[in-house]
Formats: sequence, structure tokens, C-alpha cells
Amino acid sequence: MKQAYIKTYGCQMNEQDSSQMKGLLSSAGYTTTIDQHEADFILLNTCSIREKAVHKLYSDLGRIRPLTEDHPRLIVGVSGCVAEQEKKNITNRFPFVNLVFGPDHIRHLPEMIKEAEDQRVQKIDADQVESSIIRTGFDKRQDFQFVNVLPEAEENPVKAFVNIQKGCDNICSFCIVPFVRGREVSRPHEQIIDEIQELVDRGVKEVMLLGQNVNSYGLKTTGGVTFAGLLEEIAAKTKLKRLRFTTSHPKDVHEDLIDQYANNPILVPHFHLPVQSGNDRILDLMKRQYTREKFMWIVNQLKKRVPDIRFSSDIIVGFPTETEAEFADTLSLMEEVRFDQVFSFVYSTRPYTKAAKMEDDIAKSIKDERLQRLFALNKKISFEINESEVGQVFEVLVEDYNEDTGHEYACMGRSPQNKIIHFAGKAQPGELVDVKVTKANPYSLYGEAV
Repeated sequence: MKQAYIKTYGCQMNEQDSSQMKGLLSSAGYTTTIDQHEADFILLNTCSIREKAVHKLYSDLGRIRPLTEDHPRLIVGVSGCVAEQEKKNITNRFPFVNLVFGPDHIRHLPEMIKEAEDQRVQKIDADQVESSIIRTGFDKRQDFQFVNVLPEAEENPVKAFVNIQKGCDNICSFCIVPFVRGREVSRPHEQIIDEIQELVDRGVKEVMLLGQNVNSYGLKTTGGVTFAGLLEEIAAKTKLKRLRFTTSHPKDVHEDLIDQYANNPILVPHFHLPVQSGNDRILDLMKRQYTREKFMWIVNQLKKRVPDIRFSSDIIVGFPTETEAEFADTLSLMEEVRFDQVFSFVYSTRPYTKAAKMEDDIAKSIKDERLQRLFALNKKISFEINESEVGQVFEVLVEDYNEDTGHEYACMGRSPQNKIIHFAGKAQPGELVDVKVTKANPYSLYGEAV
């Protein structure tokens, strides 16, 4: 049987895309391998949110080049956001690449790889010219079809991702997503419910709903179910234990979603809510369509309705023209919200975006210094929150048990608040165990089964 090697860059959306492509490749007669040297097909599924991801792709392709010389029948593909962004630049620079396709064309992978295989045979047997297969661009909203392929059962024994939406209609000035993943399309809610129940039947306890802006789910569909309505349906129509989602846009968080946090029995008390900056002028330059006051209204409403809720966020440091005082506003917002975790990066110019026309006028040394101050503050806040949880009992969904480590804490899982908890005892992945926290560090907790 033929073997495929898949390398995934970037976010959970890309991880889910890779999982679905594994299923499609299986239907085309491929198993997966973790060794490039064993592969008949190498696929790099890319991300272009940050500039370094493109450099990583080009470095990896440079390392793959000798493999194509040693294995004449090897097929090489590039998918994902960089494929959509770079298009023919990839094949011009790396002519041995056979497939280049964007996210909207994942469902056509079996036909594309068959075409590439046929071309390879013709090249070897009949000395014909081989050309790269390039499939980019976006389907019209009404024509887009989701790939309804479940992951292999052993791939996600406890937790799983479920796509509910693709693309984004928010043109934030720094973000390349609308240009590499297209406009928003919401997946029919019946498909989502059916997939979740199938996963539950396999033993999955927790599902993460995925979309570029999940809270605008259904808003572009006449008579469609809203995101809050979808969360309610999942709780009512499936036997799922825990429900999460990512990612959200603050401008689309309204009372109905806050009500779900207060009333939905399976929606966990954790909210990843990207703020990007704590300063209103910078938020306006970013085209985020909300203010610091609106963001804090959301946070305070949720804290009032769900006292044990925890927050994480995304922050961009060094956006063009950001002053020291404006960066200080971001630090003060972090103190006010008390984020458990912050994913932060220095600003980098992305093609096609409105911010690309702005002068990137902040020195790298200043960006890096601000980033380190942000990391230090986040570590301090996270440690203080974790220390306050010593002595508390949390229901932990076990993700891993390894008695061979010789470590006191052989079990690892997550609390509803998305905290990693290592604990002593014996429990199998998928079990829900009450754990009393006995020790804390800045990024995880330790405890014992109750």
C-alpha cells in the first residue's frame, strides 16, 4: 500500500484540515507514515498568518528536494494558506512540487493525486513533460462544500475538532485570512450535530468547534441557526460531555452567547477571546470594530454570570505607530482581565492586508523588548491565578496516563477551564476524575485524585 507523509503548520484549523486529508488519502489507497523517506506522497499543509511560516515551508522544500532525486515516483504537494498566497511562486522556485492547492480544494485531493500519479507514470514511462497541478481560488459561498470526513478512530480517542465554518468576512487590517481562506460559509447544523454524535459514539468526550469567527456562524444564512442556537442544539441532541470553541471576534459576542455560558451544561467555563490591543486608537487602526470598553463589558458580564470562567487571548505587539503609552494600555488590560494565557507575537507585515500599506515604523528591538515584558506579566498573572487554585477540586478529563515514567504524577488531563493538571493515581484517557490541586506552577497544576 502507498504511504503518505503529512506535515502540518499553524492553527487547529490546519490540524483539522490535515486530519480530513488523511481520511481522503485513505480512500485513495494511502496509509500515513511519520518517515518522509518511506513516503510515496509528501504533503506540507501550510499556514501564512506570520511571515516565518513561509520561510519554514521553503526550508522544508529545500530538504525534500534530494528525496525527489532518489525516489523518481515521489509526489510532493503543498496545501493550505501559503499555497493560496504564493500560488505559482512555489512551483517556479521548486519545480519538483506536483500539487499546489488552497483550502477550498481539499475535497478534490483524491482526483488531484490521481492526476499527479498519472503524470508521473507518463513522465517515467513515456518521457512526457510533467506540469504542476495548481488549484487555488475560492468557491462561491453557495457552491462551497465541507469535507464531511471523520478522523480515524485512533487519531482522537478523547477529544476532537469539528469544523463549523470556513473563511472570514472581517477585514482586520493586519490579517491575511480572508485572502487565503475566502469569505465566511457556515456548515449546515445538521451535519455538525451528526458528526458530533458519531464522535461521541466512538468515545470522544470533548469537542472543539472550529471557525475563523465562530460567533458569526449562521448569520449569512437566511433562516439559519445562530451560533448560540447551535451550542444549545449540541447540548440537547448529543451526549457530549464537554464543548469548546475557537476562535471568536469580540464584536460578535452578544447576550445570547453570554446566556449560553451561564446555562448550557456542557459549555466549559473557558473563553479564548482575541483582543489584539488594549488601546482604542490601535484597535481602530486594526479595524477591529470594538473598543476597550466593549471588550471589558463582555468580560465583566461573563465574570458576573459565570464566576469560575477563565480567559485566554491573542495580542499583537508593535503594530505600526504603537507608542509606549499605547502598549502600556495593553498591559493594563491584561491586569484588568487577568488572562490565564496570552498568545502574543510581534507585528509582521502580511501581503494583501491594509496594514501592509502602513510604515512598519517600530524597531525590532523595541518590539522584542515589549514582547518580553508582556510574557513576563502574563507569567506573573498566570502563576497568581494557579496558586489561588491550590486546594480546589476540579473535574479533569484524562488525556494521558503513563506509569512507565517513574514520575509521581503519571496522569495528565485538563480542567473545564482548560488548565493542564498532572495528578497522582491511575486513570485511563477519556475518564473524568475529580482532582484536588496540591501544587501550582505558572503553566500547569499538580494534584491527586479525590
